[in-house]
Amino acid sequence: MDDDVPADRHQMHRAVRDALARTAELTREPGLLPARGALDLRLADAALHTAERLLAARLAGPGTDDEAQRRLAALLIAVQAVRGSVRQAELSRRSAAVGNVREALHRLQSVTTLAELVQQVPVEAGRLGYRRALISRLQGGDWTAQAAFADEDPWLTAELVRIGSTSPGRLGRELPETEVVRRRVPVLVRDAQSNPRVHRELVTLSGTRCYVAAPLVARGEVVALVHADQHQDSGTVDSFDRELLGLFAEGLGLAFERVYCQEQLRALRSRLEDQARFVGDVLDGVLGPAGPPEAVPAPPPAPPVSFQQLRWPLSELTRRELDVLQHLCAGESNAEAAAKLYVSVETVKTHVKSVLRKLGAANRAEAVALVKDLTGQVPAPSR
Repeated sequence: MDDDVPADRHQMHRAVRDALARTAELTREPGLLPARGALDLRLADAALHTAERLLAARLAGPGTDDEAQRRLAALLIAVQAVRGSVRQAELSRRSAAVGNVREALHRLQSVTTLAELVQQVPVEAGRLGYRRALISRLQGGDWTAQAAFADEDPWLTAELVRIGSTSPGRLGRELPETEVVRRRVPVLVRDAQSNPRVHRELVTLSGTRCYVAAPLVARGEVVALVHADQHQDSGTVDSFDRELLGLFAEGLGLAFERVYCQEQLRALRSRLEDQARFVGDVLDGVLGPAGPPEAVPAPPPAPPVSFQQLRWPLSELTRRELDVLQHLCAGESNAEAAAKLYVSVETVKTHVKSVLRKLGAANRAEAVALVKDLTGQVPAPSR
């Protein structure tokens, strides 16, 4: 067993083996003893239940003397006590697992992009206790691996994604995943190695014996599949893991919808800002720059130099570019020029780039020096 298994788990493991060994000795049923390894509470409960039945049958059978009955009765009580402890431990594990799902979904609330959310899902599945997990995007009839988690195995993590993306799963070909999508329910696959209707490349790569798969439903349709296997407590998965992963996937669907809406709103805001800048530039070109508000005094005008009087290459500049150039020559920043011209900073940056290109200047300082050489003064915007 692993060194990090809690002491009470070690003690329970010993108590189960001791009870089963004593039952096997009294009933001559050696098959009761499970294989050595990590304690699987579910298998332990089943074995102890069998031991109870055997001991009860011997007690009720003929030809048993008083001493034998006493020993059988005492052992039956002990087995029942151990089984009660095992079932209580399993109940506690399940309660903790549901709490872990809630905590995992809470951590995902800080994720703001779908790409980041996809990468984080298998990691959170690992925190639920699964040694391996995979999330695949569903598009049409294909499900393609996007991200994976393999505990302490970076190579397998990368290979799961590589195989699952270069050889996507197909609905209709892989029966378990087809059922997940059609019925929108999680499934438990117990016979992965012998089942001909699974994703053979992934199953062979991982060597999994059984796994669970759940649908991720967002915006009213299945958009992804989540797979997991090998719970750290048992090395396998069962019906409880199927329901647990289904609960996790259900919460993920809400998280995906939230992040999707956030991305759509950010994209919409960006488009509206672009449209606002475009409209502002069009109006500036037709009407000229807006006058300053009444409460703000207009800056003193620079010595006038008409548009027609400007020498090349200044004559190549538009009226708006000349306005921006005037503020450059005054030593103002892009933000200051934007505030005085009543346009956005991005619009000023665009005009500055155009001015530098037309003047053949490498930077703002060269542009200002060229203006002074050509005019001897700061050019005023043409009216």
